[in-house]
Formats: sequence, C-alpha cells, structure tokens
Amino acid sequence: MINLTAGQYFLHVARFKSIRLAAERLHVSPSAISRQIVKLEHEFGGQLLDRRAEGVELTEAGQVLVEHLAVVFNRIEVAKGDIADLHDLKAGTVSIATVEGITDPFLSGHITSFRTQHPKVEFRVRIRGRERVLEAVEQHLSQIGFVYDHYTHEGIETVGQWRQPLLALAPPKHPLADGRRLRLDDLAEQPCVMPDSGFGIHHLLNRAFSKIGRKPNSIVVADQFHFLVRHAIRNNAIVYLPLQAVLSEVKLGELLPLNLGCGEFEHRFIYAVVRRGQHRSPACAAFIASILSVFAEGEKSDATLLARLRAGQA
Repeated sequence: MINLTAGQYFLHVARFKSIRLAAERLHVSPSAISRQIVKLEHEFGGQLLDRRAEGVELTEAGQVLVEHLAVVFNRIEVAKGDIADLHDLKAGTVSIATVEGITDPFLSGHITSFRTQHPKVEFRVRIRGRERVLEAVEQHLSQIGFVYDHYTHEGIETVGQWRQPLLALAPPKHPLADGRRLRLDDLAEQPCVMPDSGFGIHHLLNRAFSKIGRKPNSIVVADQFHFLVRHAIRNNAIVYLPLQAVLSEVKLGELLPLNLGCGEFEHRFIYAVVRRGQHRSPACAAFIASILSVFAEGEKSDATLLARLRAGQA
C-alpha cells in the first residue's frame, strides 16, 4: 500500500522538477526524498523519474501516478475539511430512539432550538416502546435513547434523568376532577385508556393495581399516545401518562391531573441513555449536553405547572 509521505514527496518533486528544491520546500534532506521515490518505483515496478543533471522529468508511468496522487490528496483535504466541520458542528447526524412521551413538544422543540444554532446537523428519530428503544441503542441503530421508567441493561448506561411522575388525568367534566384527594382504589372502577404491553406504563399500572387487589378498568388499550389522549377526552375517561406526554392538552385545559396519592407513580423518570463505551460524534455529544442542561429546568417548570393546576382545583 502506498505510503502517503512518499506520495507527498513525489508530488513535490514532480511540481518543482527537482529533488533538491522539493527537499527545501518540505524541510527534509534530498536523500530522504530519494529513498521514498526508490520505494515507490519498487512498489509500482517501474521507473517514475528520469534523473538528469539539470533536474528530473516524469516518465509516462510517473505522469500517471501524479494524476492519481493528485486526486488522492485532494480527497484527503476534503476529508480534513469534513472532519473539521463535524467538530465545528457544521455537519453531522444525531440518531435518536425515544418513547413517545417526550416527542412533542419537548424533543421536537429542543431539536428545533439546537438546529437554529447548528442548521447543518441532521436528526433521525425512531419512536418506539421502551424495549425497542433499548434495542436500537444497543444495536448501534441510534446514538441516544430516551426511555420512561426503570430499566436494566448491562450494555446501556444513563447519562441523565428527568423526574416524570406518572399522572392520572381526566377531562375537566370528569366527576373526580374536582381536586379531591384520591387513592388508587378510587380509580379502579373508572373507565380508563392504557398504553399496550410494549410500554413500561402498562406494566407499572398493572403492578400498582395488583398491589391493592384490583385491576384497571381499561376500555381501550393502544400503542399510540395521541390516540389514547384524544379517546380519553372524547369519552370522559382517565388516561395514565407523564406530564410531558400530555403537556399541550393540559395547557389547553382539555385534561386535568387528578389529585392522586400513589407512591408507585411518584418516583418515575425519563432517562437519557447511550450504549456503554460508545464513541460519540461531536454532534451527538453536543446534543446530549444541551438536553441535559434543560432536564433540571424541565423538572422545575413541571412542578410549577402542576402546583398551579392543583391550586386551581382546590
């Protein structure tokens, strides 16, 4: 395989038609250049230069090699520029696998904000259930994952978390949406909609109700949050989701968080995860840093909004 140093030396000799002048420009000895050219001639099996008293001339083989080396070194310069662009975030791709709960407005809004500063960075987003998100990160399909609730996976590590209690929400006209203090047992007979078994929320609900000897009264089970939310609003039913999954509907007054006291639901988090030992591209590393910087702010704004809503129900 051709040595890049030898190729560079040869191009300079071809340009100046002199080993001595090429050596002066490269700040090396003429003998060092001569040795590299001899190696090239041996590698290509033929004479590349005609050595004369007044300098050197390219042979036909030498001219062919110069043309190809010029292309090679041009591509190397392009690669250097592309790599520099990656570090300057003038290029790059961030691949994300996420549960649906934070896609809108949080994730979509944050991608928009990030691309305002770095418009050349491209995003690829997969929306999946928790286990599929972990698989995508583990199998190198996505650089970053966002999952809800606890997980155990030796090949995955957490880089940040955002507290997101599971809420029971209902339309304002629901009989339990008047601010009264509720226990989970109070909700057991109430019609509700649930994510399917591909979501951690499904299993969390079943565990919580099982502990009190009850089952959720689900009227619809689906694999899409938007459908569940709209169905709950249309049918005056309860939906169990974290705040970020229903933020728009809560702010519009279409859903209210019920005043439910349930320890099982309180200490739940959205986790930002990556593959353990992963080499992160500059764009990926910058996006992770930007996401983590707003996680703490998100917790505070969530708490403020919930406190205001519950004060209004009192």
